[in-house]
Amino acid sequence: MKKYIFPLLLIGLASCGSDNSSENKTEDKKVIVKHFKNEAEMDAHVLELKKITESADLLANSLHYEKGEEGVMIEVIGHLDSATVLQILEEQFSDGNGKSNGKRFYYLNNGKPFVTQELIDYVDGTNEAVFIDRISYYDEKGKIIKTKERRASFEDDINNMSYKAAPLQPISMNRAMAALKSEKEFATTFQGFVHQDIFSYLIVGPNDPNGFTSALRLDYKDELINTLSGNEDMYMGSMLQVKFEIHTDRGFRFQVYAGGKLVD
Repeated sequence: MKKYIFPLLLIGLASCGSDNSSENKTEDKKVIVKHFKNEAEMDAHVLELKKITESADLLANSLHYEKGEEGVMIEVIGHLDSATVLQILEEQFSDGNGKSNGKRFYYLNNGKPFVTQELIDYVDGTNEAVFIDRISYYDEKGKIIKTKERRASFEDDINNMSYKAAPLQPISMNRAMAALKSEKEFATTFQGFVHQDIFSYLIVGPNDPNGFTSALRLDYKDELINTLSGNEDMYMGSMLQVKFEIHTDRGFRFQVYAGGKLVD
């Protein structure tokens, strides 16, 4: 069983989320900087990071965020090593309305991606669906140096195909990190309650109509929930820090509120 860490105030996230992490590597002995000679060494280190994080079996999960009524969605999973340092960032997303959806993986070296992989169900301009497996490589400064990809009509067919050179397509992990840290368009301010059947949900999101929101099922009321429900209008838009758990029931995956507080 995977071990999830909540909230996301982790040493690993703090060190990997900073552009100045290279300046601090002498102070943080957990940070290991690799210098790659070629693509083969990068591929080998990707496999090493997968083994390290699978062995640690330690994850940091963002909230499940949605926007609008078209099915736009993002959820981010941080794969950590045994020292709780972020090594792989996994971004699950949907552009909604029948557009692209899939996963993006960011493999980190001293907090910066050295390899990214995109596994995307893509709908092109002719409304034809295609599955894309795209890998890009980056130098130590974060500049893209190579992109390769393979395409198939169905995901199940992709493993039988070879990668081919493709135009450079760099991607940024900034949005994924913002979601993991509940920042910017993913900020967790109080946006009210929703009552549906026998359940009630706490809604959090930024004070921005174009931002993402997230719903947490309320299985109990604590001091924060009592305070907010006592005067919703007064606390609307107030910054919250929330804890949550991920539950699965009959194949349905959902978030459950596990405590929180107002943030000054």
